[in-house]
Amino acid sequence: MKNKIGFNPIFALLAFPIGLALFREFDFQNFEFKKPALGILYLITFITCIILMLKKNKTLS
Repeated sequence: MKNKIGFNPIFALLAFPIGLALFREFDFQNFEFKKPALGILYLITFITCIILMLKKNKTLS
């Protein structure tokens, strides 16, 4: 059996609004966050959701 990359729609639904909030928090003219602590928290949460969304499925065999 191949190890397939899984897709978890729950984490995809969580990552979407967090990604939008991260996009709104980032200032593209100065390349910095408007509120640095909140921006870093959004970034860590967004990356974690993406990793958990694409995590490989474990098969019991």
